[in-house]
Amino acid sequence: MLFTQKLFNLSDFKKELKSTFFKKAKTNLFSNIKSKSYGFINDLYEKKINDIYFYAKKIKKSENVIFLGTGGSSLGGKTLVSINSNFFKNKNKPQIFFLENIDEVSINGLLDQLNMDKTSIVIISKSGETMETLAQFFLIKKKISKTKNYKKRIFVITEKKKSTLKKIQEEEDYFFIEHNDSVGGRYSVFSVVGLLPAAISSFDIKNFVEGGKNFLKFMSNEKNFDSFFHSSLAIILSQNKGINISVIMPYIDNLNNLSFWYKQLWAESIGKKKMGITPVNSLGTVDQHSQLQLFLDGPRDKFFTIIGRKKNKQQKILDCRYGENKKLDILHKKSLEILLRAELEATIETLVNKKLPLRFFELDLLNEECIGSLMMYFIIETIFCCYLIDVNPFDQPAVEEGKILTKKKLEII
Repeated sequence: MLFTQKLFNLSDFKKELKSTFFKKAKTNLFSNIKSKSYGFINDLYEKKINDIYFYAKKIKKSENVIFLGTGGSSLGGKTLVSINSNFFKNKNKPQIFFLENIDEVSINGLLDQLNMDKTSIVIISKSGETMETLAQFFLIKKKISKTKNYKKRIFVITEKKKSTLKKIQEEEDYFFIEHNDSVGGRYSVFSVVGLLPAAISSFDIKNFVEGGKNFLKFMSNEKNFDSFFHSSLAIILSQNKGINISVIMPYIDNLNNLSFWYKQLWAESIGKKKMGITPVNSLGTVDQHSQLQLFLDGPRDKFFTIIGRKKNKQQKILDCRYGENKKLDILHKKSLEILLRAELEATIETLVNKKLPLRFFELDLLNEECIGSLMMYFIIETIFCCYLIDVNPFDQPAVEEGKILTKKKLEII
């Protein structure tokens, strides 16, 4: 594997690996993975990477690309693009923007900065009925429609069925890209929804997909599964000790968006029937100066997931001399990488000393294959944990009421 997992203060839960409910959830999971009954796994193995590169090539002709979508339609692609932004250089790639909210001020602020003659729009809505995404589109349409041949720069990703967005695409003759109807939004990072923006940013989607496949192969060995998913079982059983918050804290700036992606994946999947654990995202070292005090000395109701990487061999040594023959000794001839690692290890040690439940993922490399394996791990873990508490990982019934009420309020305004 391209990452390792170290567990702290979780030994109490090891005996539960032999429990009936753990074995039952594992059997259910293995059966569905083997039969490829999960849409995202079926899609993973049938993925036509060349088609995605074809779409990306058409879109990359523009200087700017704006993705319209919210939740699962945005977070996966946004995560991969942000991972790519600093570590893989490509001066020819277009600027990529994700519009997730419907704040008119921020949207217009972006549009005013862009040359709309050289901008492409990608509209993503699985159902084709997402109100926010449709509203974003009509706001932007007014501006982009004043440019030449604008219809050739609008791309629609939705299911191939009757819907408002599909009807718009057909009437306006925009380019259509089919959204797999068996892949839910929060599980779509390995589908065209996540892979297309990644490919536009020159992220190696082939290696990313291989990373996902490799993790599935790795966990098919029950010994490997029990080792890696011991912590998943601990998250669920920790509720019996009053732990109902799961903190994910990467010490890598480029994984900040991954923590937002994880938060949606986990919350929408497991929060049902008055059960579930609340996900909270944090960022090291930044949140050592804001949230860590609460984490360490506040309520003992949190499970911690910290993500780091092995030390980067290419480090810039700090020259901390100043004034006349003075220097800051504690940092002199150190590096930011050394400081980051010291703070990460200090945080882990402090949490361990406080006897708080903790797991630490260490990535060998921050590359596409490793990220593919890590994201597949979190997807499988989410489904598995839902099975452990007997809830459906794939629906989200509670949010439907809010959608219905929103439409009613729009009708009377």
